Amino acid sequence: MSKFQATTEMLRDAAVVKIAGYLSGHGGEKLEDEIDRLLEGGRRKILINFSATDLVNSVGVSILIGVIEKARHVNCDLAFTGLTPVNEEIFRLMGLHRHVPFLAAGEEVPDTAEGGAK
Repeated sequence: MSKFQATTEMLRDAAVVKIAGYLSGHGGEKLEDEIDRLLEGGRRKILINFSATDLVNSVGVSILIGVIEKARHVNCDLAFTGLTPVNEEIFRLMGLHRHVPFLAAGEEVPDTAEGGAK
């Protein structure tokens, strides 16, 4: 398995967190730390890009649920992009699509004022 990485860049008014590697316990903690840093810094639009993430396990999904809750708590508009078909299917089975929009490449994070999907 490849090492997990989370890198952030700004794209207009959104922070784009590109993750790479296997999203599991250790990687999930790194992602959660990065999201916490962005939220504490006042960022209210965050896009998590999964294009370099082949696999997300159950621990990774539970960490994503926590990230969604943290974003919702501070009215942050959060979205996912770059999902592989397998990851999108897993996320839909887990119901994440009801709480965070899944965007195609190039789509911008929508303003929801609720921090979740419409």
